[in-house]
Amino acid sequence: MPHMEESKHIWPFVIALAAVVNGLGIVRLLGGLSEYLRNYSTLSIRYYWVYSLLTIFQLLAHLLLWWSILGLQNAGSINFLSYLYLLAGPTLLFLSSSIMIPEVKDENIDLRAEYYRFRKMFFSILTVFWLWAIFVWPVFGHSFAPTVSLICIWLVISIILRITDNPKVHATLVVSNCVVYAAFIILFAMQLGEVGRTVTG
Repeated sequence: MPHMEESKHIWPFVIALAAVVNGLGIVRLLGGLSEYLRNYSTLSIRYYWVYSLLTIFQLLAHLLLWWSILGLQNAGSINFLSYLYLLAGPTLLFLSSSIMIPEVKDENIDLRAEYYRFRKMFFSILTVFWLWAIFVWPVFGHSFAPTVSLICIWLVISIILRITDNPKVHATLVVSNCVVYAAFIILFAMQLGEVGRTVTG
């Protein structure tokens, strides 16, 4: 098992696949948007602001994951099992992004109907993703990150949104997701690797 200094040297190679998978999620979201823009003049779209806000949040979640994974270079030793665990997070986020983009099959797209169609699967996957995020640092042999309290809020929100189809609850909690995101950035993620330095310092 490589020592901490060795791990830092090989980290760019270790993180490469995780970055690619995470990047695919971003490409999937932007690809869906570009498809709508290309066909905008021929489409009849019933917009749903909750869906739009969730899509923005999902894109921001990919960016935050990328930013946070880079901070894991301070995690120290890595073995194959912890490497597999590392890959699981971007994979889960990619899968959730993939199912939220509807295919353009005809001229009518009801984003509200699409949202409640993929809701259960989407928030089921997102629930597992937040559980993954909670245990990332312990898997690498450290204590829980100081961000756990905010991730737990996201976890609870995803569970509730998986269980209920109440539109008012969804509207409130999707907004809450974004509020928690803003708090996360302000408190922990303004500087690259800030969480990692806190955990390993």
